[in-house]
Amino acid sequence: MKRRDQESDIENWITGNPLTIDADESLSAAIRLMAKNRMGSILVVNGGELLGIFTERDLLNILGSQPNERLETILHGPVKDHMTSQLVTAQVNEDYNTAYMKMKTHNIRHIPVMNGDKIAGVVSMRDLIHHYQNKLESSYNEARREIEELKELVNVSANTKIRALTEEIRKYKELSLTDELTGLFNKRYFQARFEEEVARAKRYKQQLSLIFCDIDFFKNVNDRHGHQAGDKILRETAGILKGAMGELNVIVRLRKSDIIARYGGEEFVIILPETGIDGAVIVGEKLRKAMEEHTFPVDGKSANITMSFGISELTEEAQECTAIIKRADHAMYEAKETGRNKVVAFGR
Repeated sequence: MKRRDQESDIENWITGNPLTIDADESLSAAIRLMAKNRMGSILVVNGGELLGIFTERDLLNILGSQPNERLETILHGPVKDHMTSQLVTAQVNEDYNTAYMKMKTHNIRHIPVMNGDKIAGVVSMRDLIHHYQNKLESSYNEARREIEELKELVNVSANTKIRALTEEIRKYKELSLTDELTGLFNKRYFQARFEEEVARAKRYKQQLSLIFCDIDFFKNVNDRHGHQAGDKILRETAGILKGAMGELNVIVRLRKSDIIARYGGEEFVIILPETGIDGAVIVGEKLRKAMEEHTFPVDGKSANITMSFGISELTEEAQECTAIIKRADHAMYEAKETGRNKVVAFGR
């Protein structure tokens, strides 16, 4: 009988100390707690008993579906009225595959974790991704350690086994999910996840939007200040887009369910599941403003750098990944050509 990998048990990589809020507290109070603690979800309780979960996806759905004049009333209403409709939980002794299948089956991205009938934490899709990535990186590091040991014993140039191991290490590196410079997901991972998210959106008849964004005049920075300065700007930009820098509003910080990747060069891409184009414009405009207001240190001086944003969505006319990407790219270049530092939605 094959031994179960206990390192994959949820209790070993759970997001502990989850935010909680009483069911009768206001929606605005829940949002403030999420923003203050930089968390993508909050558990709704009644006397310590778990009733449900409220996530940033729920918040964006409210913003995208309600007229502005109703928002004030909704924000003062109880958070229990806006919880994720279907409560799905996991137990601390369940493993990675069980949590993943629950998310896939129920089309959710946050799962409260229980220890019996007590709340133990929360698992998100990002937690699953990080767990998988860590296992992949551990395999790569183990292979690298083995080859270094072998190098000390034999002549590498004369040993075919060493060459084979070197090739395996190269393959592990190519399988990496992240961009080495920025720490964001890479283009390879984006393409795989985008196909999955588009298929899911079509299957469940849900909305999906895509944001393409590109740093304005980035070539001038590289030409004038060198690639080291350019690399630093790319890293800081990645931090802004992730919402990891500054006291950004909860709407600005991307939800854990959203996927952000470095597409290439100074271009980034963001997948927004279950988000229509109006909600995506809200996210894009907040990110555009965050970039505009951030001060970048360049050669000992302060510099302001902007980005242009293009947005498209899954529609009857754009059902395939390539079509959605092409439309977002087209909208981004329209933003460039009409003044830069803008958010342009395709067809608007």
